Amino acid sequence: MRVRRSRIFAVVLLVVAAVCVSLLGSGAIGSGSGAGSPSEHVRAAAKKCTKKKRRKCRKKRVMPAIQASRLVPSAVKPTVYNVPKSIKSDCSVPVEGKVMAWLATVPDGSTVTFGKGGCYGQDGTITLTGRNGLVIDGQGAEFRALTLGGSHRANWRFIGGSNLVVRNMAVRGSNAEGVYDHDVEWQHGYSIEGVQGMNLSNVQARETFGDGIYLWRGASSPACGDDASSARNLTIANATLERIGRQGVAVVDAEQVKLQDSTIGPVAWANVDLETDDDCEIARHVIVQDNSFGSNGWGVIVNGGFGGDPQVGDLRVVDNVQTGPTIDTGILPPFDPCRAPVRILASGSLYRSGYTFSGNQFLAPNNAFVFRQIRTVDVSSNSVTFAQPPPMGCSSRAGVRLSDSHIVAIIGNAFSGASSVYVKDALSDGITETGNTTD
Repeated sequence: MRVRRSRIFAVVLLVVAAVCVSLLGSGAIGSGSGAGSPSEHVRAAAKKCTKKKRRKCRKKRVMPAIQASRLVPSAVKPTVYNVPKSIKSDCSVPVEGKVMAWLATVPDGSTVTFGKGGCYGQDGTITLTGRNGLVIDGQGAEFRALTLGGSHRANWRFIGGSNLVVRNMAVRGSNAEGVYDHDVEWQHGYSIEGVQGMNLSNVQARETFGDGIYLWRGASSPACGDDASSARNLTIANATLERIGRQGVAVVDAEQVKLQDSTIGPVAWANVDLETDDDCEIARHVIVQDNSFGSNGWGVIVNGGFGGDPQVGDLRVVDNVQTGPTIDTGILPPFDPCRAPVRILASGSLYRSGYTFSGNQFLAPNNAFVFRQIRTVDVSSNSVTFAQPPPMGCSSRAGVRLSDSHIVAIIGNAFSGASSVYVKDALSDGITETGNTTD
């Protein structure tokens, strides 16, 4: 008996399933058109509303899909704050105090704009501390020093904070000739201290006594390896830095830095300088790509200072062009005419590693690349033109000069006018050299 009932139940289920399939196929259930479409359900509900009480009917109405979609919130755009007209934009008086007071009223996550082509005078520094998600659009405005100012004045100083954007802005110091002056060498254009994520695009710095762009920490690190206050995740793109009294870009305590598509020079010292002031500061994970470097007094890419692995290293320099030579800018007299455009120099007993130079064009009076106590180096597909005739006292004139350096690949370079592809001391080893020319 139980078996017979089970069979009957199974037959009933099959019949019900067949009916459902038939209804689905005909469009009576769940179809986008025909009698079962949402639009016809809405019309049917509307007809019933004429026969029933409206209060009950409202509960049964079906909201059309197009109307429901209007309730979905769109992406929220950041609020834009325009500089107050009360802040003078003709460089007639210093206005840094008023600019800072206004910026203090702007919430994080906003965009601020300055007057198109305006000029904002300065005697002191515009300082922003602990700001997050702020976009500063200069719209072509210039921030200009009207006085000599104090030794540590910067046009703009950013301390701490995160995810900042600065674009379409120019700064100008009070160093019209771009000469070096030790008394005011800390007057930077943009001083970025401990910021965690920042993009500078289409920015300019001119006539500063200090660095065009200075990358440093926001607070003192208590011990080596405690790098939380170091600046990081920084991109500098389409920048113009010229007539700079010290370094074009200085990486003093920062990591994950990218400099690209920029024009730097003339500068009194180096176009790009990675120079930690002690063994615990960091200068690592840096990319320098597709830039144009003008004249300098110290070199194009210089990585001296203190520190070694893992605090300092991992530098990639790719597809850059040097357009101006190393010249006498009055630094460290008497002038040394033999300074190489690239010098990577560790000191003490420390070593650094992970250096790549590829596809660049440099000008050299003496040696082109100089490495001291460096491991894992790739010098490939570069073009270096050596000065003719050689400057007085410049006798080495090698494509690459190695001191206590190891695992070095020198491949496919054109060292035009060099006396040799490379020279090394007795401590250097692991050198691979192939496909280079000195014609």
